[in-house]
Amino acid sequence: MLKRKLTEAGSAIYRNLCFPFVRMHLERKTKSILKQKSYLRGHSVLAGRNYVGKGAVLNHTVLGFGSQINDRGYFTNTRIGKYTSIGTDVKTAIGIHPLNEHAALHTAFYDASAPLGFTYVKETTFEPDDFTDKEAGIQIEIGNDVWIGNGVQILSGVTIGDGAVVGCGAVVTKDLEPYGIYAGVPAKLIRKRYDDVTIEALLNMKWWEKGEDWIRMNIAKFSDVKELTGIK
Repeated sequence: MLKRKLTEAGSAIYRNLCFPFVRMHLERKTKSILKQKSYLRGHSVLAGRNYVGKGAVLNHTVLGFGSQINDRGYFTNTRIGKYTSIGTDVKTAIGIHPLNEHAALHTAFYDASAPLGFTYVKETTFEPDDFTDKEAGIQIEIGNDVWIGNGVQILSGVTIGDGAVVGCGAVVTKDLEPYGIYAGVPAKLIRKRYDDVTIEALLNMKWWEKGEDWIRMNIAKFSDVKELTGIK
């Protein structure tokens, strides 16, 4: 109990007194904007030119170049691509529980590491397999040029494809294909953003990998997807 309380106190002191200076250093180093009370932990990474809103928390999360997370976002074990826009109050829901063979859902009945403070078992009998990249400890993948509306929740094990749009308040429970528009609880496909030929051209083109110089030279084409992809 004492050890836990000391750890919590130390964490609070670091977050409130030390991290504001770390935040300023990260802003300068990555040319990013990190608003008040935003917080990065668990070796989270900013790739550059990012925006992290007020009160947003990134835990073991990679935020790709040019991507933004608005106020009160909460992301754990997540990898986010480039130029992705994420609204306010978007959160990830990490972890799954044994629904079939085990008789109880509480971690004390199957997890020997006692993540909630106590356990009845000496050996772990259920280990979640919801990683999109187990070696890197990533449980959620969000692609490039994705737009996610306010209040969306994303469950672990999910991949959101490049160019996808997720409407406000949706709950993402399974993989979303690239360049689809999704909404609802659970999130379902409403329609595709473009025809299949255009989607394939964009996925092959991967304009987000071209670099800022190329984007500046071709910025006028971004207002016409056919011109950008060269589709007649």
